[in-house]
Amino acid sequence: MKKLLILSLCCATSLAAAAASPALIPEAGPHAVGLRIVQQYDYSRVLEAQVDAFGKTVSPGRARPMQTLVWYPARRTGAAPMQAADYQQASLTDLDFAFSSAETAKQRAGWLAGPQKTQYSTSTLAVRDAAPANGKFPVVIYAPSFASVAHENLDLCEYLASHGYVVIASRSLGSRTVMMTDDVEGAEAQAADIAFLTHYAQTLPQADMDKVAAAGFSWGGLANVFAAARSARIKALVSLDGSIRFHPKIWGAATYVRPARTNVPMLFLGARAPTAEDMERDDKLGASYLNTMKYSDVYITTMHPMKHSDFSSWHLRFAGDDAFGDYQRADVLQAYRSGALYVHRFLDAYLKNDTQALAFLKQSPARHGIGPQVMSLSFRPAESALLGEADFLRAFANGGFKSAQAIHAKMSAASPDFKLSPVNLNNLGYQLLRGNNARGAVELFKLATHIEPKYGNAFDSEGEAYEVLGETALAIAAYEKAVAVDKDQLNAIARIKVLRSGD
Repeated sequence: MKKLLILSLCCATSLAAAAASPALIPEAGPHAVGLRIVQQYDYSRVLEAQVDAFGKTVSPGRARPMQTLVWYPARRTGAAPMQAADYQQASLTDLDFAFSSAETAKQRAGWLAGPQKTQYSTSTLAVRDAAPANGKFPVVIYAPSFASVAHENLDLCEYLASHGYVVIASRSLGSRTVMMTDDVEGAEAQAADIAFLTHYAQTLPQADMDKVAAAGFSWGGLANVFAAARSARIKALVSLDGSIRFHPKIWGAATYVRPARTNVPMLFLGARAPTAEDMERDDKLGASYLNTMKYSDVYITTMHPMKHSDFSSWHLRFAGDDAFGDYQRADVLQAYRSGALYVHRFLDAYLKNDTQALAFLKQSPARHGIGPQVMSLSFRPAESALLGEADFLRAFANGGFKSAQAIHAKMSAASPDFKLSPVNLNNLGYQLLRGNNARGAVELFKLATHIEPKYGNAFDSEGEAYEVLGETALAIAAYEKAVAVDKDQLNAIARIKVLRSGD
């Protein structure tokens, strides 16, 4: 079974030197990178008190702690950049904001003096609290893997910030407890965290809230799809070997996680594929969510040297040379850099509307110097456009408020998930009726009863519209249909009597 990745805060690795930041990313962008750490709470949710191994009750507080890392384009400065140890130190307070600063400093000093001091002392791109660069930038919400820390992909996050993105992340927490759970409730908890961070982004002067993407690794690459299904704010999805591929039972149980609700482009970067036998043994064979995304441009890559854990740059920084099986460290780092490049170009294409970036994506990776032994890519364009009520109403108005049923039939054939609500159509018909467009109102009332033939209220509404038009015979016929399908249509019964009496 493909294990959900739980990154340890203290990796037990060999003493092999970790890769420096430049080896983990392609060329950095034109912006310097700042990092801000914000300690805030989601007061709409709480974590339950826990009992530790000594039987002591530990309360996480009266709200959900959301220590937030924000990477952003910054102005150049002569200040010293962050070290890996600084990120690790920051993670000590991601649950307890009152954790002693003296203790965190002590632990940091221990890491820098310990057997992994080379890895911990490595500098990164970001400068803590650097002055922000001028301008507005697209936003990327990063969702970590199962129960993991916010900085697990610090190098990718810094890299994107250098290319003009505001990147925001917080620790992966469960719904009711600190520990994540591998079920619908756990996925929805992290999706709610993505929503919280998106709302927080609204407060940032640099954030362009019309251009928001959600990226996630492993479990975070399931939660971000849940988040997109719940919010049209998210315009693109990036999945780093995401669990959306490996947990059809979980996304299948969430009835709202469907292609019509996630009709945004997706880039899926996958590890080297397991065999069908492995998938069957691990009970992972099932429906592919990626194949259902008929309204989305979907890019699916296989990063051949990479296994699941290699999609975390923190793991790569600390992993020993013996952690890569038959591959060399250099092979895996090349694949990670290639993946980072594709994330950058994908976001440029779909958030910044960069036509050159879109052309880059449509070409074979080999055209960009990335050999097939490193990365392969398949592209499936959206099969059709997703049409909805707004599209229907525009077409109906542009057509002179005529032929509602014909427009409905055409859109239904073009878009399999196209649906109109008879109740909404009835309400919209009354908007037209109040706006002195009784003929258009009749069209909508008739469409409502075409979709739902036993909808007596819409037949009654149709009768009212015909009365406004002075077409008494048609009004009586509509009222009679209302009573025929619903004996409780009292207004229709009364109007039939009045109209037949000639009063």
